Order: sequence, then structure tokens, then C-alpha cells
Amino acid sequence: MILKFKGPEISISSANSIANSTLVRVVNIGATANLIISGLGNVSITNTEPVILEKEASATLTGANMLAAPVAYKN
Repeated sequence: MILKFKGPEISISSANSIANSTLVRVVNIGATANLIISGLGNVSITNTEPVILEKEASATLTGANMLAAPVAYKN
């Protein structure tokens, strides 16, 4: 998979739609493994490797010690 970054990586310690992106790369840089996705609930994201999430454009992500960047990909 090839990733194309569509914006900068930002902290999501407060709710953020990550530039209204539908595809987001999330990495946990802390010990807490809890990501909140608006309208869906909580998901555990470990700090072992980044994950790619698909979400609604208006959905927000919130997670302590987490970074997110809008991406696109090509298989």
C-alpha cells in the first residue's frame, strides 16, 4: 500500500475532523490506548504501530497522546 499524506500530522487531544478527511492515519505515542470517534464510540489503538481509519468526513477523532494525518492510498 502506498500512502499519500494530504496534510500535516496533528495532535488530536481535542476533537478534530482532520481536515474533513475520510481516511486518516492515527498513531498512539503514549501508554493510553483509547481513541474516541464521534457518533461511534471508543476504539483501542495500541502504541505498537500506526493504523489507517476510514470515517465520515464530518466525524471527529479525540485521543490523548495521539497524532493523526489525513491520507489517501493506492493498492
